Amino acid sequence: MMRAVMLRASCLLLLGLLAACAGDAWQGYTPLPEAAQHPHPTTAPHTDRNGAVLTAFDPARSFFPIALGGVLNDYSQNSGRGFHDAFLADFNAVSAEPGQPLPDLLAAADISRLQLLRPQRDLQHAALLDASTAVVATLPRDPAEAADFAATVRQQPDRPVWALIPVYAKPDQRLLGGAEARVLAFAAITSGAGGILWRGEDNYVARNSGAMGISPRPQLDYGIRTGDTAPLNVTPAAVAASRRLWDAVAQLNRRISRISPALLKPDADHPYEIAVRSDRTSTAPPRLRALLKPLAEDALLLIVANPAPTVEEMRVQMAFTKVARQDDDQPVEQDAARGYFRDRIPAYGATLYRITP
Repeated sequence: MMRAVMLRASCLLLLGLLAACAGDAWQGYTPLPEAAQHPHPTTAPHTDRNGAVLTAFDPARSFFPIALGGVLNDYSQNSGRGFHDAFLADFNAVSAEPGQPLPDLLAAADISRLQLLRPQRDLQHAALLDASTAVVATLPRDPAEAADFAATVRQQPDRPVWALIPVYAKPDQRLLGGAEARVLAFAAITSGAGGILWRGEDNYVARNSGAMGISPRPQLDYGIRTGDTAPLNVTPAAVAASRRLWDAVAQLNRRISRISPALLKPDADHPYEIAVRSDRTSTAPPRLRALLKPLAEDALLLIVANPAPTVEEMRVQMAFTKVARQDDDQPVEQDAARGYFRDRIPAYGATLYRITP
C-alpha cells in the first residue's frame, strides 16, 4: 500500500515537473527593443490619386501606390501592352520611361486603370498623380541596410516617402531573388513607406541601356536598337530569373494591396514587445523589425520582417484574446492569459498577424 502511494506521488511529481517545463517554454527569450517601429505615431502622410497630401485616412481618397517603373507605352507594336501587363500583376500605378508622348501615356493609363506617376503640377487629369508631393528614397539591395530609408521617413514627418526598390540587373549587379524582394518591401513598410516603386520593367530601352528588368514575357533579344551602344547580352537562365521575379513581385503586390488601408493609418497605440530566443545559434545580431497598425475596429495588424539570412524564433508579448496569421491558416502558438504568442520568421521572411485585442 505504502509503495503504491509513493509511486503515485512520484508520478504526480513528474507530471508537475513536466508542466513546469512546459510553462518555462515561454521563457528563455531576450527582449529586442529596437524591433518595434513607430514611424507614424500620430499621422501617416500619404497622397490621393492626384498627388494631394492627406494626413488622415480617407476610404474614398487615400492611395498607396504600388508602381512599376520604366514602363513603355508601346515596346512591341502593341500599344499599351506594358501598362496592361502592370495592371494584371496588381500594380496600381506606373512610372513611365521619359521621352514618350504624354497624351499617349495618359490614354494608356486610362485604359489600364492605372495612375501615371509624374512630377507634373500644371496638368489636371484623372490618371495623373503629381509625384512631386512625395519623397522617393531608394532602398539598398541589402535588406539589412535599410537604416537610411527609415531615417528619411523620420526626417519627412509631413510628406509621404515612397520606397524605390531596384528590380533590375546590370553587368555588376544580379537580379534580386524573390525572398530578397519580399523582405525589402516589408523593410520599407515597417519603416513607414507610403508607397512602393519597383524599378523597373524589362524592355528594349532597359536592354539598350545595359540593364535587365522584370517582365511576364522577357526575351533574349527584343530586336530593337536605340543609339550606338550594344544591348545587354542575357542568357536563358537570366530570362527565366526575370520571369520568376516578376511573378514574385506580382504576389507581393497582391499581399500589400490587401493591407494598404492599414498602412495609411497612424501606428496602433497598443504596447507590445518582441523578443528572440536567448540560445539562438546565429552569432549575427537579430534584425527583426515590426510594425503594428489598426486593421479594423476589432483587430490589429502586426507585421514582422526578418531582413537576415537566418531563421529567427520570436516571442511577442502584448494584451490580446486571439492571434491568427493574416496570409495562411498555419496555427500560431499562443497563451492569451499570459499575453504571449510565438512563431518562426523565415530568413528574408515577413509574417503578418491579425490580432484581436
